This record gives sequence, structure tokens and C-alpha cells, in this order.
Amino acid sequence: MNIQENDDFLAAEFVLGVLDEPTRVQLERRLATDVSFAQQVTRWQKAFSGIDVTTQDVTPAPDVWWAIQRDINQSPRVAAVAPVRSRPTAWIGWAFAATLAGVLVFTYVTKPEQASPMRPVAVLNGAQPGEQFVVSVNKSASMIQVSALNVTLPQSKNLQLWLIKGSNPPRSLGLITHHTGNEFKLGAESLDNQSVLAISLEPVGGSKLAGPSGPVIFQGKISTL
Repeated sequence: MNIQENDDFLAAEFVLGVLDEPTRVQLERRLATDVSFAQQVTRWQKAFSGIDVTTQDVTPAPDVWWAIQRDINQSPRVAAVAPVRSRPTAWIGWAFAATLAGVLVFTYVTKPEQASPMRPVAVLNGAQPGEQFVVSVNKSASMIQVSALNVTLPQSKNLQLWLIKGSNPPRSLGLITHHTGNEFKLGAESLDNQSVLAISLEPVGGSKLAGPSGPVIFQGKISTL
């Protein structure tokens, strides 16, 4: 496995939440400086989220709960036959492999014509390491999508996204209300490598001024157009 493949595998495991605590903390720090790795994390977040959207809720039959209770009551005898300590991480690897296979089938076989046209172009960093927003743009560069990484959205305030081009005053693109899938139209303006995106903390409903009325807590420059 080469370095690129290993990074892609780590990004998928990071999104799934199957990494040990030291590795997770190390990767959170890496997200703040490694745009390429952050792009891989965002890609896997979108891939895994697609499963939630297309999977229908199913109510288990009554006998399922009976079977679960039966298995729990029998668990001491099962443990005596097959000790769990043989490979403590085996179930994690199997679960990851099964989930990964499902995502690949969903993305590349089931609906290949609906592959996401979005590509990451910027990472907006804040004061806390590991807390950031990843910004993606569609192929026509007419719309951007913003997703949060390790960010807790405020309950009594709103996060507002701003576009800053050169010496022009900031222009509001809208409010960030979800961890993923926040979409904003760019209108007649286009992004370039000198464009800056910023996020401010505002009262509910957003700033009443022409620019941010609260502190700017995340910002980043478009870097891959």
C-alpha cells in the first residue's frame, strides 16, 4: 500500500470513527495543515452520508428482539467456546471492510451517473486545532458547499459565511445551519485564488450590518482553482 492509498484508508477510518484516540487526535491536527487529507476526509463523509439518504427505515419484527434476548442469555456459554481476546481489533477491521465495500458499490455501481460534481477548494481554520470547515465548488463554479469538521454549531447564535475579493467589502453568502450540505450560490461573482472566505458568529438571523457584526472565527483562502 502506497502513501496515497494509506491516507485514503485513514481518512475513511477517521470518518467511520474506528481509530484509537491517539491516532484520531493526530489526524485532527493534520487536518489543519494538510488540504489534500482534508479533501479525502470530506469525500468519505459525503460517500458515507449517501447511504443514510438512500436507506429506508425498517421496523424489526417482534421475534428479532426475542432472538437478541436469547443470544444475550447464552453469551457466557458462547464466550467459553470462543474467547474474544483472540483478536481484539478483528471486528473493527471486518466492519470497516464491509462498510467500505457497501460505499464503493453504492457510489460506483448503483448510481454512477449521480457522482458528486463537487471538489474541495479551501479549508477554513479557526482558533482551535482540528476545528474547521471544508469548502467545495461545483464544476460550473456557480455554487459552493460548506461542511464542518469537529465544529459544534452554536445554539443561540448563527454562523454566517462571507466572500471577500481583493479590497472589496465582505459579501454575505448566507447562514451555515447544518454540519454538512450547506449550499450557497455565488451569483455573478466567481472564485479565484485571491478569494477569501470567512465565517462570523452572529445573532440569530445573521448580521444586520453590511458586513460582519460579530467576530470572525473561521477563515481561509481559495487555494486549488
